[in-house]
Amino acid sequence: MKFSGIALIVFLLFTVSCKQKLEFKTDFDQINDRIWVGKDFWSVPLEDWKVEDGKLYCVGEVQNSRVNLLTHVISEEMGDFKLSAKVMLEDKGSAPGSAGFLVGMKDDEDPDVRAACYFGGGIKAGVNLNGYAFLKDKKVDLPEGFDFDEFTITVTGSTTKLKLDVVDKNGIKTEELVVDGEGIQGLVAIANNLPMGETEKSGKSKFSFDDFEFSGSKVIEKQENAYGPILWTMYTLSNKTVKLMALLPPIGNNDNQEVSLQLKKEENWETIASKSIEPNSRTAVFKLENWDDTKDTEYRIEYIETDKTGKKTPDYYAGTIRKDPVDKPLKFGGLTCQFHFGFPYTPLVENLKKLNPDILYFSGDQIYEGNGGYGIKRAPEDVAIVNYLGKYYMFGWAFRDLLRDIPAICTPDDHDVFHGNLWGESGVAKPGGAGSSDTRGFMQSVKMVNVVNRTQCGQLPDPVDPTPIEQGMSVWYTDLNYGRISFAIVSDRIFKTGPEAVSDWEGRHDHMVEPREDLSFLDKPGVKLLGDRQMKFLNNWITDWKDVDMKVLLSQTVFANAATHHGGLEGYLYGDLDSGGWPKSGRDKIIKLMRKGAVFHINGDQHLPTLVQYGLEDYRDAGWSFCTPAIAVMYLRWFLPDEIGYPVLDRPEHGYPNTGKYTDAFGNKNYVYAVGNPGKITIDSESRYNHAQIRSSGFGFVTFDKDERSIKIDAWRFKADVDNPNPVRDEFPGWPIKLSQFDNFGMGAENVLPEIVVDKPNQMIEVRKSSSNDLIRIFRMKGNSVQVKLFHPGTFDIKIGEGDNIKEFKNLKTEAKNNSQKIAVEF
Repeated sequence: MKFSGIALIVFLLFTVSCKQKLEFKTDFDQINDRIWVGKDFWSVPLEDWKVEDGKLYCVGEVQNSRVNLLTHVISEEMGDFKLSAKVMLEDKGSAPGSAGFLVGMKDDEDPDVRAACYFGGGIKAGVNLNGYAFLKDKKVDLPEGFDFDEFTITVTGSTTKLKLDVVDKNGIKTEELVVDGEGIQGLVAIANNLPMGETEKSGKSKFSFDDFEFSGSKVIEKQENAYGPILWTMYTLSNKTVKLMALLPPIGNNDNQEVSLQLKKEENWETIASKSIEPNSRTAVFKLENWDDTKDTEYRIEYIETDKTGKKTPDYYAGTIRKDPVDKPLKFGGLTCQFHFGFPYTPLVENLKKLNPDILYFSGDQIYEGNGGYGIKRAPEDVAIVNYLGKYYMFGWAFRDLLRDIPAICTPDDHDVFHGNLWGESGVAKPGGAGSSDTRGFMQSVKMVNVVNRTQCGQLPDPVDPTPIEQGMSVWYTDLNYGRISFAIVSDRIFKTGPEAVSDWEGRHDHMVEPREDLSFLDKPGVKLLGDRQMKFLNNWITDWKDVDMKVLLSQTVFANAATHHGGLEGYLYGDLDSGGWPKSGRDKIIKLMRKGAVFHINGDQHLPTLVQYGLEDYRDAGWSFCTPAIAVMYLRWFLPDEIGYPVLDRPEHGYPNTGKYTDAFGNKNYVYAVGNPGKITIDSESRYNHAQIRSSGFGFVTFDKDERSIKIDAWRFKADVDNPNPVRDEFPGWPIKLSQFDNFGMGAENVLPEIVVDKPNQMIEVRKSSSNDLIRIFRMKGNSVQVKLFHPGTFDIKIGEGDNIKEFKNLKTEAKNNSQKIAVEF
């Protein structure tokens, strides 16, 4: 059968005309008064929008403030659409602004709806208080007497053109505006104070909106784009206890204030707990003890939306609590520092999905002040909290599909609480309030800081000592046992002393710009790194090895000053007191403690991936640190001792530049095995993801093999091909590398105790100094024999075994380099 030309045209027109015309309509009348508009929408900034008395209000002055419609989009197919809303002027403001729509918002870098919300430009359509209507690059003057108090904006579109109509409540209309609309597709958004170009400011007017409608054959529905009311979940499993946190948006006082946790048992869902939503953090935390950690368990969070009419709509968010991976190597994903230009970090997230880690660690800076494309608001307090939440919700949106199934450790750092650098001094308020970030104290209120702590750490095991610090500030330092790996989770900012306590130079207190012959002034009595409470916790943690094969310390930053250039290649800085290399006394204290248990250190913060072996009395005589790459690097750092002529000795066998033994500004002896410096070209204005790639963005991945007692460390680039990796293109130079757990005892110990041979493998061994009972070594043996080497000679007591089954040997003496004695132990 053949169509004639006319018949074919008739057939195509009939097909197009019969295509289903979807319609999305809301008058906001049934929505309870609240900040969050609803799961179909996403507002940017979050705190600048609210629903009240059946209308949508913009209450802020941020340029290009918008409410994106998520679940209905303009398709690339042929067809037409119609978009309209009633608009009302609420406040002219100090500068005339505008209201209208953004039409066809899409991100050329990434087709994901999340990218479109923040990077999709769209065609501007609307009305400006300066007296004109606008569509794309065309304007038309508003008729005389046009009433801004209430008017309707309508945009109609097809595959080839767009048309704007504006009419006020009295029927006064603008002239029709028509522009080319070829290829239009993507999101639509209600917008307030759109940017009008370089010659005209965006304005500071405030409008409200009502009777929003979007329909047509070119409109398609994508319910999978909805975000909320359960935004995401995070959980941990440790010692047969699950902590699971559900995060919700800012709901209203008349909304349902409770969520429920359900577990799947056979084919049925059983509600096992209901919790009230904590009003400041908008979270609910569930704690489940005596958990069966030998199997995967499906869960879901139930939230029942209730509108003004009393209509109830259940919403569900599901995931899996995985079994404890005690029977296989533990795969650990290490992430830090996510600046928004890389959002939603799709290449990186997809690589994590492929690698399928057993646990994730986000070590800090889940937000930056500029995330979302708008700034922070420090006050009033409740607005500051929602401002933080809006930025933090980007993190959850990017990683939620991983977090629903993979346990996650998450800890805040300085930017999370609106600081460039933070010197918390146990929670004190910053004298004088907000200001520079080179002196002690918190700028934000305790209420806000506690919201940050709750939203990021609510799923962590309970704090070892929950007693609040200064001002009633909450704490979160704790430990977690998963996959027979024990993780100590600490803060190296909250208790740290401010640099003004020691600085005696001009300029920033935290920037030491030249070497000093005598460094003792940097370690005045009382200066702290981790603080007394955390050190007490770690001294107890190091001795607890129940169901543990290996130990790992998690903190925000590396305990070394392993960066020479900051911000740009011209920004040489001799010593940065914000690094974990200062104060040296606190740094040495924690590294000595880590060495006792062969503890590996994982951290982030620096925006510069490094693999460093710490030194105390000599280079390489302590454990290893992996500073993971930043997810998306904004502020650049380099480690370039070769280029500034600083002596770096004993290059590793791989021969890469800027590696080897290096003494930092504070006298710390560091062996820099690998560093992932950015290049000299650090800007790609055409591609956000290439921009991230060339700025040393990426993530860390560590595989702990409990049978081998090995630690394999990968440092993946942002756009790596993890399926078929090229060692130059996909990982940073010097990675991957495999260490032994026992490499964390350090090198150079030559005082040897007798060999211990045990008839039962993998026993605990504890070495203490006979004269003082000081702990020297504690670890789980690999196999049936061990011969301990120590840095100092002497007489020592050894315990073998654990629980009620322990053998003890007193007053064993070391011998230099070799010891032929053997001790047989039978259980």
